[in-house]
Amino acid sequence: MSGASPSLRLFAVLAFGVFAAPLLSQSPYLIEGYINGIHPPMIFEVSGRRFEVTPDTTFGPMGSDDTSTKSPLRQVLRIGTYVQVAGRDPGPYIIPVKATTVLVRDDRNQKLSGIGVITRVLAPIPTAVYEADGYLIRMTPSTELTFLGNLISLADVTENTWIHFAGRLGKDGILNASKAQFFPAKPTKFKAVKDLEIVTVKTRPAGAKDNATTSQATGAPANPDDGASLKQDEELKVGLGRWHTIPADQPMQQRVHRIGMALVPAYQRALPDDDPSKIHFRFFAVDNNNLGGAGCLLDGAILVSKQTVERLTSDDQLAAVLADGVACNLQRQAARTVMAIRKELGVDIAIDVAEVFVPGVGLARMFTPGGNAGKEEAIMAAERLRIALALMQDAGFDPWQAPEAWRLLDPKKLPKNLASLTYPDISCYQIGILNQQYARK
Repeated sequence: MSGASPSLRLFAVLAFGVFAAPLLSQSPYLIEGYINGIHPPMIFEVSGRRFEVTPDTTFGPMGSDDTSTKSPLRQVLRIGTYVQVAGRDPGPYIIPVKATTVLVRDDRNQKLSGIGVITRVLAPIPTAVYEADGYLIRMTPSTELTFLGNLISLADVTENTWIHFAGRLGKDGILNASKAQFFPAKPTKFKAVKDLEIVTVKTRPAGAKDNATTSQATGAPANPDDGASLKQDEELKVGLGRWHTIPADQPMQQRVHRIGMALVPAYQRALPDDDPSKIHFRFFAVDNNNLGGAGCLLDGAILVSKQTVERLTSDDQLAAVLADGVACNLQRQAARTVMAIRKELGVDIAIDVAEVFVPGVGLARMFTPGGNAGKEEAIMAAERLRIALALMQDAGFDPWQAPEAWRLLDPKKLPKNLASLTYPDISCYQIGILNQQYARK
């Protein structure tokens, strides 16, 4: 196993790894990052380094010099809390650092913005609540509303409408929108490049090398159950990708197909096949020891390795991985939709789109200051992690199992004592979202 998918590893390494390294020479803080391990009664862990809380440890909010040993923030240290920690380095790495100051980031106090397709309408107008971009977004009497295309009012807003929003989370975990811009689904048609926008799907018997045994079709394979009806191992190639072996393990393939299709948003499943907004989702279990997450190919094809399936312990955990692939396809559609209507969207959305979709532009303001390469990838990975939780919740899976899935997939080899596993940063990010927006089952 290689752990989480490359995009999620990039999120963990680039968005957080830079800041979770010792900063003794550049900063008064010893370390900054997510708490990914708790060792009662007084020790917590950040990126492999343990810190001991003492009666003299002071606590305060990040961005403030106001700290106290009696601060209520002393009680919020848990997995997923983002902290800056100063302490006295005892020398040997195995000895816990005595924390002198712990600053805690308040994720509820951030201004949030994003772009996403509305996957559900949860409450009617005028104080409508929409699910998009991994958030529940509420319109309030003070929300500044803008409508584009053939949309005139909130009465025209339905699933498959796109929203560009800004606002802050309320105490109930719902984002109260200060601004909301709505525009219709209008995915652009790119120049037809073979194997890119006109996706070619090739199949052949496993081990075959000659073209005579290779079948080729454009778009979705003829088999509606993906790999669930195979009588013998096959190989699959989508577009310009590599060949993937699909084991003829019908129970496993049926399970992957069933869970994957349950995660597809209801509005997507209801769209006619010829609707340009339709994503033709397909799910395959493949034999690939190097694929630790979900492989997101063009045209809605999502791959998960049989090694991943075997390592995870429940349908809920497998749903977390497949939901990441579904979210990846929704992201790609977002890029196309925004490109189609970009002239009408104005400057504000152009900045947000640049931050997410244009390489080399943007700041990962949502996370931590500083850093260089990979900021856009980190933002997009975080968006997928949020959307995946919403997809799981909507489909009836337990979203609290998502951090557990990535925790199990993180090491190349599982230790005998699973309790010794700490949570990777992607799990910690999801735990933060879960604590804000989801009631634990």
